[in-house]
Amino acid sequence: MLDKSPVRIEVLAEPRRCRMLIDGAWHEAAGGETIERLSPAHDVPVSLFPKGTADDANKAVAAARRAFDDGRWSNLSGAERASVLLETARLIRARRDEIALVETLESGKPITQARGEVDGAAGIFEYAAGQARALHGDSFNNLGPGMLGLVTREPIPFILAAGCTVVAKPSEFTSGSTLILG
Repeated sequence: MLDKSPVRIEVLAEPRRCRMLIDGAWHEAAGGETIERLSPAHDVPVSLFPKGTADDANKAVAAARRAFDDGRWSNLSGAERASVLLETARLIRARRDEIALVETLESGKPITQARGEVDGAAGIFEYAAGQARALHGDSFNNLGPGMLGLVTREPIPFILAAGCTVVAKPSEFTSGSTLILG
């Protein structure tokens, strides 16, 4: 259900300045360039994003690989990953109005639609938390003498729930909400 409570949208006095999250730390783009996002509804700058380079992408991929290989995320139990995903959902809901405002200013969409999308994102993280607890495999000992078959289930969606790491590349038009999520 969309929240239809009235909101007065005011353009920010200064554009939001954002950085990239790589390996747990915030960074400017390697090349130092930025992308300025104008509000399509107001034609004024609302956000400044780092213009990532191939070097930035390579650093992010290497960091995600390290985080997976060293087990800081991939070796957590399903219950531990579920707790993190539930906390993410809680934080999204706590910052709902801020995230929705950023989405509205950057995209020009109605605030009620942006709020609904933010609520939906929180719901997806809650669902993923349930999936983290439900991941399981099967074993079969009926394959013949000295044989044991194992089936592991590693879903493509909800990869965080399965213990995988990610590199998220935000849209150059509406990066704010993705960077807030970081």
